[in-house]
Amino acid sequence: MIGIAIDGPSGAGKSTIARALAKELGYIYVDTGAIYRTVGLYMYRVGVSTEDTAGIEKNLPDVRFALRYENGEQKMYLGDEDVSDKIRTPIIAKYASVVSAVPSVRAFLLETQKKLARENNVIMDGRDIGTVILPHADVKIFLTASAESRADRRVKQLAEKGEIVGYEETLAAIRERDERDSGRDVAPLKPAEDAVLLDTSALNLEESVAAAKRIVEDRLAAKKVQHTAKKKDKNRRGFYRWVVNYIGPIVRCCMRLHVYGAEKEQTEGPLLVCANHTAMLDVFSLTLTFKRQLRYLAKKELFKIPLLSQLISALGAYAVDRGANDVGAIKKTLSLLADGEAVGMFPQGTRYRGVDPAKTPVKSGVGMMVYRSHADVQPVFIRVKNYKYRFLRRKDVIIGDPIRYEEFGFTNGGKEEYERAAQLVFDRILALRNEGLDP
Repeated sequence: MIGIAIDGPSGAGKSTIARALAKELGYIYVDTGAIYRTVGLYMYRVGVSTEDTAGIEKNLPDVRFALRYENGEQKMYLGDEDVSDKIRTPIIAKYASVVSAVPSVRAFLLETQKKLARENNVIMDGRDIGTVILPHADVKIFLTASAESRADRRVKQLAEKGEIVGYEETLAAIRERDERDSGRDVAPLKPAEDAVLLDTSALNLEESVAAAKRIVEDRLAAKKVQHTAKKKDKNRRGFYRWVVNYIGPIVRCCMRLHVYGAEKEQTEGPLLVCANHTAMLDVFSLTLTFKRQLRYLAKKELFKIPLLSQLISALGAYAVDRGANDVGAIKKTLSLLADGEAVGMFPQGTRYRGVDPAKTPVKSGVGMMVYRSHADVQPVFIRVKNYKYRFLRRKDVIIGDPIRYEEFGFTNGGKEEYERAAQLVFDRILALRNEGLDP
C-alpha cells in the first residue's frame, strides 16, 4: 500500500488539495482533522469546556464516530448522524485543536488512522501525519501559506456556506491556533525531516494540486528507482558472497595468496582501500582478502565485454571514463562512501606490470576523494615477485593500519593538498612492502 502524508497549519489548503489529489490518483482520502473535529463536536455538545482536559478524557470512551465513504467522499458520523458539515465551524475548529493536544485522544484515534493506511492506498492530511501517524509514508508534503492568505481563504470559504465572519477576527484565530499547534507538547505541528515544503500562498487550487501531484510523482518514481537499485544490490551482494565463500578458497589456493595484518581491517564506516597496482588480478587479491565487500572503479571499456561485464558488476565494479573528467563516477564513489561502503582505489591510476611501485607516479584523485568524503584510508601493499603475476607464484597482501582523515591535515582542499594527501597514502603503502619477510 502507498501512503501519502500531507501536513500543514490550519487554512493552508490541506483538505481541499488532498481531496482533489486523491481523486486524481484514485486513492482514499483520509481527513484526520475531521476526525478530531468530530470528537471536538461531541465534547462541545455535552458541555465540556475547552479548558477541561479531565472532562475530555472522562467523556472520550462515550464518543461513537465512524468514517464512511459515499461517492468517493469521506463523511463523518457521530452515532448515526452525518456531521460532515456541522464540524466545519470556528468554534468546533477550536475544540479540535484542544482535543488533539490531549494524549489520550491521540492514542484513542491513532490505531484507526494507521489501520486505514495499512489496508488502502491513502492520502492522509493533518498536522502530524508525516511525523507520528505515518512516519514511513512514501511521500510527505508540508503545505504552508502566509497567515494572511489563509485568513482570506477561510473568510471566502465560510461566506460560500452563508456564514459571514470578519477578516481580522479570522486572522487572529489562525495565528492563535498556529501558536497552539506548534507549541504543544504532544505531536506539535512541524514538518518531517524528509518532507517536501509546498508554499501555496500565491497558488490557486488547480496550481496547488498540480504542484502536489508533481511532488508525489517525482517521489514515487525515485522510490521505484531506489527499490530497483536495492533489489539489484541485494542480488549483487548475494552473488558476491557466493563467489567469496565457495569459489574464493579455490582461487586463493591457486593464487597462493598469503595475507598479513588481516586484524587491522577497518570493518565499519566509509573506507578507501588503496593499494599498489601491478595487474587486473590485484582486484581479486583484495576481494579475497577483505571481509567486507569492496567496490571498484573499472574502465568503461570492460563493461562492453560479454560475461566479463556481468562478472565485474556482480563483484562490485562500476564504470569510469578514464579519458575524461568523469563527474558521474566521482559522484557515485562519494555516494557509496556516504553510505558507509568501502571503495578500492589505486593511487597510481593504472597498472605498472614489472615495475617497482616506488618508481611510478601517483595521481591526486585519491587525495580529492579523501577530502570530499572524509573517509579513512586503509593502505595495502600487494607483493609479487618481479611485480609480475604468474600461475602458482606466491602473492602477499599486506594490510596496514588505517590512516584517519584527521592525519591528512586538510585546510581548504585544492590541487596541492590533494597531491600531498595522495603521496601520503602511497608512502604508507610502500612502507608495508617488507613486512612478513625474513630479516
